[in-house]
Amino acid sequence: MRVHRQRATLGSALALVLLVGLPVGAVGDERAGAVATEPDDIAQLVQGIEGMRRLPVQGVQMVQSGERLFFVSTNGRYAFLGPAIDLWHGERLTSLAEADRLMGRIDRARLKLDVRDLGALDLAEGAEEVWVFLDPHCPQCANLLDQLQALSPSQRASYRVRLIPVAVLGKPSLATVVRLNCLAETDPAAALEALLSHVFETLPPATGTCGQGVLQRALVTAQLLGITQVPFLIAPDGRLHGGVPVDLLAWFTGDAR
Repeated sequence: MRVHRQRATLGSALALVLLVGLPVGAVGDERAGAVATEPDDIAQLVQGIEGMRRLPVQGVQMVQSGERLFFVSTNGRYAFLGPAIDLWHGERLTSLAEADRLMGRIDRARLKLDVRDLGALDLAEGAEEVWVFLDPHCPQCANLLDQLQALSPSQRASYRVRLIPVAVLGKPSLATVVRLNCLAETDPAAALEALLSHVFETLPPATGTCGQGVLQRALVTAQLLGITQVPFLIAPDGRLHGGVPVDLLAWFTGDAR
């Protein structure tokens, strides 16, 4: 019960951080323009549906029917009419195309998130930050780490890759991430080396609650960001990518198709 309460508290705090910077007046203006009329029946509401998008939030889909946008619960029971605002970008959702554009990236400046609080281990020291959420026991994550190390010094000179361990593959992952986090408090270079080499058997044991708070913050943040797979990458310009990019360097530069 203690863990659940702590996660809820962290989630609330992070949610407040995510909302910082949204002009209150903008929300009021959108409310003022809310749809005043309701459809007579379901048939009228769904007539002329042009497309649907599953939003990166559990249980809600966005539907476009002509010029009207509305939102439907996954089970089809509830429909929500009126404007919707992407608080992370401070923009109103006006079309499926606009939703696609916003869903594919995060405004990191508005996010105001310090990944050091999530146990980030830094590879290289460039100015452009790439955030990578990964599980130390995930084979695809190990593949990505190998590709990152295979880049030449000149190829990664512009980037600072911030590796954020999260435990999503069960108890072995939980134990490894806690030990990594604990070691990073006193010897971040050794923790980074263990992560990059995929050698975790020799990690020192974590005593007491060492490393657990960082793990919980990372897991809550991953949930808030809608991360459903690892590795998960966030580019310097906010582009999102789940899995290992086909061309890692091209993805870094934004040239990947």
